[in-house]
Amino acid sequence: MDGGLPPSRMNSILLTWDVEEYDAPADFGAPALSDHGLGRGREIWQEWLDHTKEWECPGTAFCTARLAQGAPDLVRETGARGHEIASHGWSHRPQDELRLADSRILLRDISGQGVDGFRSPRLRRINKEEITRAGFRYDASLNPTWVPGRYDHRHEPRRPFQIGPLWEVPAAVLPGIRFPLFWASFHILPLMALCARVLQHDGLLCLYFHPWELSALPEREIPRWLTRRSQTERVHRMARLCRSLGRLGTFTPVGSYLGLGRQVTRP
Repeated sequence: MDGGLPPSRMNSILLTWDVEEYDAPADFGAPALSDHGLGRGREIWQEWLDHTKEWECPGTAFCTARLAQGAPDLVRETGARGHEIASHGWSHRPQDELRLADSRILLRDISGQGVDGFRSPRLRRINKEEITRAGFRYDASLNPTWVPGRYDHRHEPRRPFQIGPLWEVPAAVLPGIRFPLFWASFHILPLMALCARVLQHDGLLCLYFHPWELSALPEREIPRWLTRRSQTERVHRMARLCRSLGRLGTFTPVGSYLGLGRQVTRP
């Protein structure tokens, strides 16, 4: 049910980033950091802002409220760069409550933006009515493909659609075979060729990455497919991807693509 999107909003690139505590090494078996990645997460966020300073690719930053609470300056700098601020829940830890409404209000108050978007940590399934009740207008937690042992969403639409008042914005997958163009694909495949194929077919591309992917990644538990390139090589590779995509479409924050705007809530 994507008929609500006028043709003028097609040919768009929705570049999104999950800005979260640095717990990725623990997901691969490394010991958890004493602060559950809060301090390193802030450092990585600042590094990401430094890396992307000259990139002309405004997108959407899905931030955990726990990290944002300790880095209000980075929230505001991210917004000042033209990025939409959206919620990634209160914390990235799987055992923590998401506190959906609390996360939205905190991010709104820090950023001065209306916060319309939500993406659940690790794309975990959340009741859509809960998301709507928390005041969100769109959800970007759907990866419409099959990930063995995690989920099977091959039956879901590939393009944005509505469930009641809530927009669902799926991550990009190839038409037909539904191969996912998610963050891991960037490190193991010629992603640009796959992105061009999706753009040619749909006129729309929704990608998601994490700032930590562009960090040093010194932990030995992190798999080789992530660390086989140096940090500098990964940053340059992402910059090349953004430049190439910019020749094929327009970078647009998710809320702007949906026509939601970004109301300023305070000076």
